[in-house]
Amino acid sequence: MRVASGENEADLARHGRVCYHFPVKRTALGAVLLLALASAACTRNVQPEDDSDPAIKARVEIALRGRTDVEIRYISIDVINGLVTVSGVVPAPEQIRLIQRVVQRVPGVDQVINNVVAQE
Repeated sequence: MRVASGENEADLARHGRVCYHFPVKRTALGAVLLLALASAACTRNVQPEDDSDPAIKARVEIALRGRTDVEIRYISIDVINGLVTVSGVVPAPEQIRLIQRVVQRVPGVDQVINNVVAQE
């Protein structure tokens, strides 16, 4: 066993202290290395989001089609520089507000113009 400088083995034995400097450092270094490798393996390459008008329109359409409580058969969507215009007719007024909320939450949408009307 190696003893830290300034201390001798007799002093260590007499005071009940044990020198763990080197094995602890090796173990700690191994643990840090293992943690670094594990965290690197968990990361994934994230592609930057496409903020082109066609990509935003596709995301808006997917978001609306994913809702079973919104009738989008008679809805049209136009996108110009992040400004989304939604036009058309829905069967109930609640769907107008729901469409507004869903479209506003889509990534890349800066502003929403909601020209949807409820069928009477």
